[in-house]
Amino acid sequence: MMIKSKSPGFRISSLAKEFFMGLFVFYLVVPMVLVLIGSFGKKWFGTPFPEGFTLEWFADVFTNPIFTRALRMSFFIAIMTVTVNAAIGIPAVYAIYVSRHRFLKRFFDNLVIFPIAVPPLVMGMGLIQAYNWPFFSMVGTWEILLAAHTVFTIPFMVKPIMANLQMINWEELNEAAESLGSSSLFKTRHVLLPNLLPGILAGSLMTFSISLGEFQLAVLLSGSLTQTYPVALYQAFYFPTGFACSATTLLLVAALFSLWGLTFLMRLTGIRREEFAL
Repeated sequence: MMIKSKSPGFRISSLAKEFFMGLFVFYLVVPMVLVLIGSFGKKWFGTPFPEGFTLEWFADVFTNPIFTRALRMSFFIAIMTVTVNAAIGIPAVYAIYVSRHRFLKRFFDNLVIFPIAVPPLVMGMGLIQAYNWPFFSMVGTWEILLAAHTVFTIPFMVKPIMANLQMINWEELNEAAESLGSSSLFKTRHVLLPNLLPGILAGSLMTFSISLGEFQLAVLLSGSLTQTYPVALYQAFYFPTGFACSATTLLLVAALFSLWGLTFLMRLTGIRREEFAL
């Protein structure tokens, strides 16, 4: 039996894909590495790499009242966004899943592409026009910022939960629980929610990461006392280079931990990446 060798054209195509993929990864990684190096450098001006080593820039970030307040606000908004999205998303996904109405199915399909279809800038300008009046204004408050983050990130919560619900085959679990005489409350607390926990955690990590790093909505809707960390980070580049790099590194570390956590959950539960794609 003859074994056909791979053609030269196939090898060249494969090498070209690997080259461009490596180039893309290099393009993404190099700026992050330079920012990390710069956060520990004493001085970086007119040289390829910073000079000296110091931790004082991180100390300055954590003692600067503008950045500490912004960091607390970012974590508060991100945690509240996750909480509100979970409270809305879990019942909504279950209602859509068990419903036989085509309208709800279409609504879900349209919902998951909402962040792509409506840019944050458009959403932010619309909220300013809707909630900024001489006798009543919510612009600059944390409440409108939370509402904006909730609307913008809820697809990233409901999509993993729906994927998880479809994977566990809820119809059979529900029938088994009912055959044993379980009440609706018992099924929800001891059957449904424990089986949905991987999807809820994955959606929470995605929502938290996106909310923590969101800039466009925050810069439009936040006030001087409700600035989030990305808005304060934009102002950091008026400070010394080491300070700006250390402030950026903190946000980068938070985003990477969220990404690693999401990847770990996907491997642990066996949910494919395609099921999370919008």
